[in-house]
Amino acid sequence: MFTKSSSQNTLMSTSTKRTRFEDEDVESIATSGRGGREIVIPLKFLDDRSREASIRTDTRSEPDVETQAVTEDAQENKHEYMSGWKLHFLTVGVWLALFLSTLETTIVSTSLVSITNAVGGFDMRDWVVTSYLITYTSFLVIYAKFSDFFGKKTMMLVGLAIFIIFSVLCGVSTNMTMLIIFRGFQGMGASGIYALIMVIAPTLIPPSKFHIYMGLIAACFLVASVLGPVLGGVINEKGGNWRWRWVFMLNAPAGVLAFVLLAVFLPSSKPANTTSRNHFRLKFAKEALSRIDIGGTILLLSASVLLVFALEEAGYRYAWGSLTITITLVLAIVSGITFVTWEFLLERSDSKREPMFPLSILKNRVVAGMMLSAFLIGFPFVVIVVSIPQRSQAVYGASPAEAGLHLLPLLLTSPLATALSAFLTGKLKVPPMWLILGGAVFQVVGVALMCSISIDIAELPKMQYVFEVLMGLGFGMGLSTLLVLVPLVVEEKDRPVTMGALTQVRVLGGTIALAIWQFRNSQQSFSILA
Repeated sequence: MFTKSSSQNTLMSTSTKRTRFEDEDVESIATSGRGGREIVIPLKFLDDRSREASIRTDTRSEPDVETQAVTEDAQENKHEYMSGWKLHFLTVGVWLALFLSTLETTIVSTSLVSITNAVGGFDMRDWVVTSYLITYTSFLVIYAKFSDFFGKKTMMLVGLAIFIIFSVLCGVSTNMTMLIIFRGFQGMGASGIYALIMVIAPTLIPPSKFHIYMGLIAACFLVASVLGPVLGGVINEKGGNWRWRWVFMLNAPAGVLAFVLLAVFLPSSKPANTTSRNHFRLKFAKEALSRIDIGGTILLLSASVLLVFALEEAGYRYAWGSLTITITLVLAIVSGITFVTWEFLLERSDSKREPMFPLSILKNRVVAGMMLSAFLIGFPFVVIVVSIPQRSQAVYGASPAEAGLHLLPLLLTSPLATALSAFLTGKLKVPPMWLILGGAVFQVVGVALMCSISIDIAELPKMQYVFEVLMGLGFGMGLSTLLVLVPLVVEEKDRPVTMGALTQVRVLGGTIALAIWQFRNSQQSFSILA
């Protein structure tokens, strides 16, 4: 029980009591100000810092206004948490949107042959993958930051709408150029889906359930990533000039369902740093638009697009030492350095514009370590998911469907590892850092053993499945633990951009690894043919 404090200069006094609040008997803090008006704040709505602030003697001139702000923030935080059937329906929408957008990153890997047979453009086929990766990678942080200005729900629905529309346009494409352009816009929409789900998910449930909910989100992502080649192979198994279109068209009905669920059940969020209840008007007001870091947005987008383009095309369409790749890499590096400098200066200026990525976040060693971990998780993950089906087809003569099924151990183990991670952090209170280290060990051992398999054997070795299990444990434990850790170590105002950056770093790691693997593959192919 808090004790009442008084002083000759005291402008406010506080006490605790039992009171009725929203038909619920709860312990609360009663605060009185100059006007003698009593404000009741339920203790369960306040964190430790707010409780201390509520009972301190305040000598400032406007105590009632501050107390009301604390009360409003506490009530808003309460209302953000969901439960019951509304949470279940919303979760279905979140999973469905995440599953579809993630599926499109890998489902094309076993569909390119069917696509080129139908629309031609064999020499441009890799751009079907590259165009998606470029926009998917480049817009992650941008979407996350823009959600602060225009609201999380608004940006989420915009990204999902773009994804659905251009998925349909991909499915009706009549030539390779059309397909590549539409895939780029599809990736832009998918980027918004992934970025905003990572931002929104921690706000739906109380911190005590972070480990469960974020573990489920990570499991959905891993299952979709690994299932992509399997589903692509099954769709294209029978051949034909039309079946490949369902690789993209399947997103339409499922995407519309996800859109409806999110539109109905996802709570609206007001733009950051606003207090008016007219949230919709404020989303597009001059004051909100003036806070956008336009320079940082352009520089980040330029650096991301140029870097991904160079890494995807080097050693494949262009030689590593070619003028095109050299200029692109130099421009990417210059854009990146300029972006960092711009953000550094903007964060220390008096400008109303908010940095696209506040560099002060990286002063936290835990956050910096998480970024490095995300990069190292993404580095082998993309290569493994893409290379196993291709290796099965090229070396072991498997059909597209059979090649996809060779990923089954990885597909099954990854979500089980996320569940194990949630149990260890939630029930047994194992420190997250130990799980990240444990996941890294499984990942390194599994990848190293996978690399030891010779390509000279005629049949797929059974031990490959064991190696996939080890990798699945590593990927599942590492990724899910990182997602759980972000909301716990980063301030709420920095969570959106941190989640976006974490995702962008992970995808960038996979893109770099894929470029290295493709270059190595092409070198081996040339040496064999020579």
